[in-house]
Amino acid sequence: MKTFDRCLSLFTLIFALFLLGSCSSLMEGITGGTGKQAEEKPVKVVGEAEEKKPIPVSGDASEQKLVGTWINPKYNGEGRSAKLEYTLKPDGTIRYVAYDNDDGSGNKFEGTITYKEKWIDSQGRICGKSMVTLSDGMSWETLDRISVDGKTLEVQSGTPNIDPNGPRYSIYYRQ
Repeated sequence: MKTFDRCLSLFTLIFALFLLGSCSSLMEGITGGTGKQAEEKPVKVVGEAEEKKPIPVSGDASEQKLVGTWINPKYNGEGRSAKLEYTLKPDGTIRYVAYDNDDGSGNKFEGTITYKEKWIDSQGRICGKSMVTLSDGMSWETLDRISVDGKTLEVQSGTPNIDPNGPRYSIYYRQ
């Protein structure tokens, strides 16, 4: 008899857990949560709230603000690009050309940028996470942030956030 009581208790416990799981799924369905899918963690920008306001991915204002020439004369001869040129292509990608020096001299690197994600931060700046792919096949992920007035571009690659004191951070000004 004791074995039967234990089996009945175990069955009752399993059945209660099953019902609890079903109720949880039902409640998640009612409230809009799934509870089954892992959410992708957003990119954190140093000093920014985690809230993002999505904007369209291609042919939108963010790309129009990025398109053009950006320079930072302080980078001349420093081993990183001092001039960047962005051109919007019909397929929604952006043509990328980087020069060693702000006058267009030195090494020239060409490729494309394809955005994976874009958002507007709490200060109204356009931010983006993209993949830069050079013509020779080399590629890397980058984060960028364009000031509200469209005159300053911050770029950081290889890190999960934009940090002016971090590695691979660069700042450019519209020419």
